Amino acid sequence: MKHSPSRILRKTTKFIWAKKTLAHLESIRQFELEFSLPVFPNRGKVLEIGAGTGWQSKKLQELGFDVHAVDLDGSNYKGDRIFPVTDYDGHNIPFSDSTFDIVFSSNVMEHIPHISDFQAEIQRVLKPNGCVIHVVPSSAWRIWTSLSCFLRTWRIPEIHGEHANNLLAEVFVFRKIFWKQLFEETGWHIVEIRTCRIFYTGCQIMDRRMNISTRQKLSWLLGGATNLIVLKSKSK
Repeated sequence: MKHSPSRILRKTTKFIWAKKTLAHLESIRQFELEFSLPVFPNRGKVLEIGAGTGWQSKKLQELGFDVHAVDLDGSNYKGDRIFPVTDYDGHNIPFSDSTFDIVFSSNVMEHIPHISDFQAEIQRVLKPNGCVIHVVPSSAWRIWTSLSCFLRTWRIPEIHGEHANNLLAEVFVFRKIFWKQLFEETGWHIVEIRTCRIFYTGCQIMDRRMNISTRQKLSWLLGGATNLIVLKSKSK
């Protein structure tokens, strides 16, 4: 039985533009955490900022860390939490000075409009000689997300974060040099910045139909979706 070109196109499109699932997002976050683990100290008290469902906090706790997590009360993932997450106002971290050995965030820093001022709050709760580990989106993620969302909806996609006024500017904002300059200007010593070797977009290309191994390989050709940043406080 022959299929018309339009039917084949519909099937192909449906296969590529898969429905968004939390299972896919969890597998991505799991990979990014595992990619980050080599730069974590062997033990310590961890604060995860913007913990979402708490997937990564739960994993860190299973690995032996003493983990606390915070997120906004209006988080989209509040109803899907699998770990105790403390609601906070996004400005004042509800813990005492010098509480944590490690502060961790995953795809959160780009959503904080007061990001420069917020660095002082992170430094406040960090112990002397503590470290900060951020996973942040890359320029490659912005480019491929823009392209894939446009092809899917035939509309210009919206910006993702809080630090640019348009898509082109956001490509430049998500470069490593932007993050490096921002953190150096707010009192951090840059220990390391490197690309997380996984490819994905914000427009759900194939969702879980494309496995993590394939996404790792694609990252060498199309660029990694995120960057790993490790910081120490200059003042401490």
